[in-house]
Amino acid sequence: MKTWKKCWVIEMSGKTLLSVLAGMSLALGTAPAAGPATRQQPSNPFERGATRMMERIPPECLLSETNNPVLCPLVEKWEDLSIELQRCPTIRSNHTVNIAVHIIRKAPGRPVLVFIHGILADYLMWEYVAAALADDYEIWLVDLPGCGDSDAPKPSALEPDGYSLTAMGERVWQALRQCLAADGGEAPRRLTLVGHSLGSSVIIRMLSAPALQSRYAPEMQRVDRAVLFAPCDLAINAVPPSFLTLLGLKGGMVAIGKCLGLFDAKVRDLTKRSFQDPPFATLERQQRYEHALSHFEHREAAKAMLLQAVPFALKTGRPQWEEIDFLVDDYANISAPVLIVYGMRDETLSAAMGNKLKDEISGAVLVKVPRRGHALPTEYPLVCTELIQRFQLDRTPTELAAGLGVKVYSATAMLRPNPLLTTTAAPVLQTTSPVPGP
Repeated sequence: MKTWKKCWVIEMSGKTLLSVLAGMSLALGTAPAAGPATRQQPSNPFERGATRMMERIPPECLLSETNNPVLCPLVEKWEDLSIELQRCPTIRSNHTVNIAVHIIRKAPGRPVLVFIHGILADYLMWEYVAAALADDYEIWLVDLPGCGDSDAPKPSALEPDGYSLTAMGERVWQALRQCLAADGGEAPRRLTLVGHSLGSSVIIRMLSAPALQSRYAPEMQRVDRAVLFAPCDLAINAVPPSFLTLLGLKGGMVAIGKCLGLFDAKVRDLTKRSFQDPPFATLERQQRYEHALSHFEHREAAKAMLLQAVPFALKTGRPQWEEIDFLVDDYANISAPVLIVYGMRDETLSAAMGNKLKDEISGAVLVKVPRRGHALPTEYPLVCTELIQRFQLDRTPTELAAGLGVKVYSATAMLRPNPLLTTTAAPVLQTTSPVPGP
């Protein structure tokens, strides 16, 4: 009896931990639709989420991205690009994982933009932004372990922290080292790191973890700046109200739901809820979510990423603050200029996190985008592109905001000022121009 109770406590605690870390999800982050008022819902949040996933909703179809006047030209340009796939073997704790880097060499000799995606995504989430920037920069699109064309080992086949932010950051550094060695250019290539959601948190660890700074100093010295879309502050202390539905799914439930025509319908509904601007909830976006959720290896890798993102006690479901404090203290180690961007209607990760991160990362500048949510690169690609370009060109906060209808919060003075960024503290700047098209 004691053994059974112990197993039950561990299982329930693990599920609670997943719910606490669910805010690290890519962009499906809205509360699931409520079922009929007369239906008695299971008490466990994951069981409840999985049950709701199976509830029938009215059938309909999302429009293709080719029907969107903003996205269609970007899609056409993306399809015309020549993309080279480089698979880079990375080793950590004697475990080898091949990391896929998709390289667009349309602008050789130019600075390199390195893009890192979030949960339940792959390099294709950057197609709109990459297409818009390919004329001016070389583009490297990284697939994290367990995603896209990278290897997706079972979490149990890796070291205990094999899907942690630090582990994934180390593998990305190894992949970038190989790409830089294979580049063959005469002048050292300069890098700008760009991330979304979990990918932004990986970049934070890449630039702040002392062990990674020591092992990958030559590569880190090539980093000019970082742009972080909707990063998660590692000091999580509350349960985000998102993503419980999909993380509660089991393989058998997905198979049954597909046979009954319920799975696709529910993912379609959740895709719609992920975007503040409905035309950007496209059929292709739905299909990519379905692909990630339908494949066991990708689904399990995503769960492992959430479990290992932030230290939590399994038995109590509470944050392990001593370990978290060490991670947060490492923010001060970041020396490259950082731009943080949040949608003010982000329902996955509160935009308030941006204020804390800006104050704790020396020299960081914060941008808040009105009327937009978590899926900024796929819902507002042209504004994201413009922000990347302006920050890449060292624009002032005033120039950064001009004409975009965004709010910019200048760098906060720190006890350890960033020598690479001399912008002084200034009041909030807000343009009066209307928000342009995405």
